[in-house]
Amino acid sequence: MTIHNNIDIKKYTTFGVTATAKRLVEYESVDDLRRYFASNPPSEGFYVIGGGSNILFSGNYHGTLLHPVSKGISVVSDDKHGITVRAEAGEVWDDFVGRCVAGGWYGLENLSFIPGTVGASAVQNIGAYGAEAKDFIESVEVYDPLSDSCRVLTNDQCAFGYRTSIFKQKRHLIVVAVSYRLCRTFTPHLGYANLRERVEAAGTPTALSVRQTVTAVRSEKLPDPAVTGSGGSFFKNPVVDAGLADRLSALYPQMPRYDADGGVKIPAGWLIEQAGWKGYRHGDAGVYPKQALVLVNYGSATGKEVADLAARVAEDVKMKFGIELVPEIIIL
Repeated sequence: MTIHNNIDIKKYTTFGVTATAKRLVEYESVDDLRRYFASNPPSEGFYVIGGGSNILFSGNYHGTLLHPVSKGISVVSDDKHGITVRAEAGEVWDDFVGRCVAGGWYGLENLSFIPGTVGASAVQNIGAYGAEAKDFIESVEVYDPLSDSCRVLTNDQCAFGYRTSIFKQKRHLIVVAVSYRLCRTFTPHLGYANLRERVEAAGTPTALSVRQTVTAVRSEKLPDPAVTGSGGSFFKNPVVDAGLADRLSALYPQMPRYDADGGVKIPAGWLIEQAGWKGYRHGDAGVYPKQALVLVNYGSATGKEVADLAARVAEDVKMKFGIELVPEIIIL
């Protein structure tokens, strides 16, 4: 365990904004967490930060950040029905997906090239191209500093929803490891036309070709955080009632729409682009010209400037379409 006090946390996030934290604790195990909380009661407040790819600091953080650096991937069970693979929370998500594809453990290919850690995959219930983490998570191991106890939550107990989980409501639960139930037989999931066309153009789909195609598509649409600070998709894709969707479709026949639980999903990026924000820039805070769903820091933007821009975009979309955009990015 390594404890940093009054630390610059710019390198711990992908937005690249300048901010400091009162304390940042890098931990490898539950024992490390127990030692830390023995002298720092959880009532003092803390926040777990993985790859920092889904967080925007709007200013300095006056509390403790817990950063898992635990590594390890192991097979829990392997039978004719599938394979269960356990990964430590600190594992880099895309490295884990790559390991699964290479090992012949199938299911996660559509979630390739999503930044962050394995622990965050459960917290956020990450998703892309018709797949979500919850579709494959078997269980999540957590540590609860309030009771100094460890337990295992089943998939149902995690209360997964669209980009959410029980871990967003009960933030004191610290994800230690995640077990995924995967398949030994590859079945391509190519419900998105742009993905299907590119995969099939390369020949018979394989897990590797799907992973490579998803990686290529995401690389084309999203900025490299090492060059341009961002957190990926800033807003969730809104799900609206069918009545509103039908009225908007009458006004905008080209509007993309997808059936979803509870209504119709409309891409937030399309709404933002139609509202005229794609490519907008004010100082070093902007809306990415290749993907309107992504807000970026071109160099020296502050977290507050990016957050203020997000609020302006959401307000304009609400006024034009009657749809409220909810941030997927967590603003601290």
